[in-house]
Amino acid sequence: MVQSMNNAGKKNILTLALLLLYVLIALFALMPFGIMLKSSLEPYSSIVSLDFHFLPNPFTIENYIEVMTQYELPRWFLNSVVVAVVAILLNLVVDTLSAYALQRLEYPGKKLMNVLVISAQIIPVQVTVVPLYLMMVKLDWIDTYKGLILPVAISPFIIFFLRQSFMQIPKALDEAAIIDGCSRISVLWHIILPNSIPALGTSVVLKFMWVWGDYMWPSLVTKNNAMRTLPVGIATFQRAGGTIPWELVMPSAVLSSIPIVLLFLFLQKYFITGLTEGAIKG
Repeated sequence: MVQSMNNAGKKNILTLALLLLYVLIALFALMPFGIMLKSSLEPYSSIVSLDFHFLPNPFTIENYIEVMTQYELPRWFLNSVVVAVVAILLNLVVDTLSAYALQRLEYPGKKLMNVLVISAQIIPVQVTVVPLYLMMVKLDWIDTYKGLILPVAISPFIIFFLRQSFMQIPKALDEAAIIDGCSRISVLWHIILPNSIPALGTSVVLKFMWVWGDYMWPSLVTKNNAMRTLPVGIATFQRAGGTIPWELVMPSAVLSSIPIVLLFLFLQKYFITGLTEGAIKG
C-alpha cells in the first residue's frame, strides 16, 4: 500500500512538472504577441524606452484611433479579406478537382501529372515572380483584384495534400456509388468531400496564412495606395530619416493578426486532425 502511495505521489509530481513545463512553453510562445499588444497601447516614447513594463505605461488607445482614421488601414484590411477569401474559394474548387482527378481518375499521362505537381513544389517562388509580373503587365492587371488573386488561385502543395487525403478513402465506395447511378461529380460531393473535412479545414487555414501574410507578390502588383493589402500597407509606415513609427505599426500588426487567430480557433479541430492524419497515414 505504501508502495502504491509512493508511485501515485511520483506520478502526481511528474504530471505537475509536465503541466508547469507546458505553461512555460505557452508563455514563451505567446510573449511576442503579448509585447506587440502591450506596445500597441502605449505611446512611441514608451515603446522605444529602455525601461520595460509588463503593462502599457501610460495606457492609450490613440494609436488605434490614428491608424484607423488617418491612414487607409480599413481599405487595406478589406483588400486582404477579399483577396484571401476569394483565393481560398478558388483553391478549394480548383485544387479539390485536381486532387480528385490525380487520385481517382485513370487517363494517359497520369503519372507524369503527379510528378509535375510534386515538382512544382520544389520550384522557388522567386523563379516565377518575373514571368508572372510580366504577364500581369501585359494583361493590364496591375492594381486589380485579378492580379492579386488569380496567381495564387491554385496551390501544388494543397493539391498534393488533398490527394494524399483522398488516398485514405476506399475506392470501393466510389464504385458502389457509380453502380447506384452517381456521376463522378456526385461521388466527389457526397463521398470524397464529407470524408475529407479535416484535410479541407487544414487547407483553408494554411492557404489563409500564406495569402494573408504575403508581402512579395502584392507589393509588386499594387502601385495605388488604395489597392494595397495589409502587409504592404503597414510596410509604408515610415517617417523622415527612415524612423519606423512603432506606435502605428504595432496596432496595425495586432489588427492584422486577429483574423488568423479567429480562423485557427474556429478550425483548430480540423487543422490538428488533418495534420495528424497526414503524419500517420501519408
